[in-house]
Amino acid sequence: MKRKIYRLLIKCMLKRMRRLKLKQFKPDKIKPSPPLEPFPQTFVIESFFARQLITLLTPSANEEMHFLTGPKIGPIRIVCRWAAPAPLDSQSPVFVRATARSVADVLIPIIEQGAELHIIAHSHPGGGAGATTPSGTDIGCLGKLQRNGSPAIGCIVTRDGYVRFFSILTSFHVMVFGTGVKEVSKNVFHITR
Repeated sequence: MKRKIYRLLIKCMLKRMRRLKLKQFKPDKIKPSPPLEPFPQTFVIESFFARQLITLLTPSANEEMHFLTGPKIGPIRIVCRWAAPAPLDSQSPVFVRATARSVADVLIPIIEQGAELHIIAHSHPGGGAGATTPSGTDIGCLGKLQRNGSPAIGCIVTRDGYVRFFSILTSFHVMVFGTGVKEVSKNVFHITR
């Protein structure tokens, strides 16, 4: 089932890229990022934006998901925008999923504007830093993206203001600037309201 979704996503992207007469995307030629980079990707986020993101991802008991982007300067990625929400295929208090087509419809305009996907963010139920631990599904989905060359990382938030950034293959560092930020552990923060 998952293979079918990924094939559909690639098919949609190829179709739109051909329509726009862009260089053809060849997934077999993409090489994954090396496990250790000389200077790891650094994601820079304001605490104000992090608070807005937590509010956006926690309007109800169900998990929510958004794609984050912004400018890129070498290995530095400024996270300051979210894409239009992808219509969700399935949603519950412990699960969220979008179809490959809806994800493609959201991500292709980002790429067409010359930007890149920086972060895939979603909410988890529960509270505290432990509730932001990635599930097997989170690890599997992000791992597939990164093995196919995506530099994007994952982000999990809770309603009580905990935020975890994670990666499977990509070396990275996150800096959150502004007031009300406490770094709990590496790439795990508590953002007070």
